[in-house]
Amino acid sequence: MLKLFSTNSKKLIKVIDKSEAELNNFLSDNWNDFFPQYTFIKNEFSIEGNVRSRGTSGRIDILAFNPKTNKFIVFELKKEKDKNIRNQVSDYKDYIEDNFSQIYLMSLQTYKADLPKFDQISQESIEVVMIAKSYSATDIERVKKSKSKNLTTLIRYIWFENELLLIDYINNDPDDLIEKENAEKLRKIKNIIDNKKSLYADVEAFLYGKEEAQRLFKIFYESLNASNKSTLEVQATKIKVGFAEQTFSIQGYAGKTGRKCFLLINTDINEVTNLGSIVDDRIRPGKKKKGSIGNERYEVFITTEEQLLNLISIIEQNSKP
Repeated sequence: MLKLFSTNSKKLIKVIDKSEAELNNFLSDNWNDFFPQYTFIKNEFSIEGNVRSRGTSGRIDILAFNPKTNKFIVFELKKEKDKNIRNQVSDYKDYIEDNFSQIYLMSLQTYKADLPKFDQISQESIEVVMIAKSYSATDIERVKKSKSKNLTTLIRYIWFENELLLIDYINNDPDDLIEKENAEKLRKIKNIIDNKKSLYADVEAFLYGKEEAQRLFKIFYESLNASNKSTLEVQATKIKVGFAEQTFSIQGYAGKTGRKCFLLINTDINEVTNLGSIVDDRIRPGKKKKGSIGNERYEVFITTEEQLLNLISIIEQNSKP
């Protein structure tokens, strides 16, 4: 049994007994503190019809909506130990399905709930949140092992004097879910970073000792990859980059060739001839195609960052639909 000690009064805070109605009102009045992830619709939500197969009540303790899953959520509050969880979940599902249109219209028009369009809300299943003082071990295991365990959340509560309420998520704790989502995001980011490191490791090995060539290539590849997904392959004699149905064959120099360039980029884009003397056409009038590092027609000899940026601009303009 949990016990709460006050460091101010130097005594244990007593557990007290309150009604389901008091619990309902307290949660409803402080909704955003307890359940900020859900949209509150109405407590004591009532329409004609039976919620439970063995009863006559047409009342839902609290009706809410999950904007993340686009499902209605039924909150069932119990003063004592909850019983027959499986039957109650089934009853609520049947009730929502049988009265879906009426529940949606009342939520939207009468209670001004912020809901998506009718056809965007899931009618196949609902979520149920049970709030009770305790649960049987059998029911807890049954919910945790169920195929629909994400649809049923069990919360245990304890009232203490001085208007203190403790709630304990037995499953589907939103903080745990956020941690899992963040961990998954970090894992994906790490994979991307590791993949980039691997690619750039191959590029750096190919351009070993040519620091300016490495720097210019990184600008070239990341500029293209920022606007459209690019492919990168380091081959034995060249670096092959794919971008928007175009290919580029690339070699690096150290500024000591006849053209004194740092990067030689081959391309089939005709507009690169506008770059002037840094472009060489491999097809000469009346002669065979000049040999090169790739199959592309034009050789572009890059010496400065400005030349590279002008080339990138031409490539991006050419790739637009």
